[in-house]
Amino acid sequence: MAFLHRFALALLGLLLAFNFVLGDPDTTMVYKICNGNVYGSSDPYADSVSYVLAAMATVTANHPGYDYYTQSPYVEATAYGHAVCNTALSFTDCATCMSSAESQILSDCPNSIGVQMQLQDCRMRYENYSFSE
Repeated sequence: MAFLHRFALALLGLLLAFNFVLGDPDTTMVYKICNGNVYGSSDPYADSVSYVLAAMATVTANHPGYDYYTQSPYVEATAYGHAVCNTALSFTDCATCMSSAESQILSDCPNSIGVQMQLQDCRMRYENYSFSE
């Protein structure tokens, strides 16, 4: 009986360990679409894109279902964004994936009017027009 009790406790410990120990998010790029039209660094749209990218990177992991839509508050050149993470990720892993997507957008599609970036565990999109998926 003592053996059975120890075995059950060990099995429970292993199940709990596997439940809480998560791997890093998979930030492998699946696809990217960079709009060929670009904006200048002094263009008001630059502030809108910065606002939307920062909001998606920081808020998505805190948003229910890791599914977040946003838009910049600048009426002269509004940017619209959508970000989503794999719901199997932890809060921290979603935030890590969002940060990676933001970095890849900035490096691979500099000053692009619109971008769609799909990583294995998350995606980001921003445009200069309102959209929904």
